[in-house]
Amino acid sequence: MAWALTTELGQILPYVDCAARTNWTLVACAATAGASVAGIMFATNGWRSWSVSQRKFGQTCLAIAAVFVFALALQGAASMLLSPCAR
Repeated sequence: MAWALTTELGQILPYVDCAARTNWTLVACAATAGASVAGIMFATNGWRSWSVSQRKFGQTCLAIAAVFVFALALQGAASMLLSPCAR
């Protein structure tokens, strides 16, 4: 959900950033990446009580979540490096 939200905001916020000379796109990327990392930390809280099959499924889900956090970090880096007014 965080990646989808950031992707949609990444289509809308550059116009706002260019008009107001702000950097809301970077703020959105940082906030959703932080929420994703918090979700990962929350999900790993009870691993010791999980069965082996639950643990393998959880590890797969966490690996996928880490890929999405990496994608969010790349979107944030792009918003820092590229001018929102460039077309």
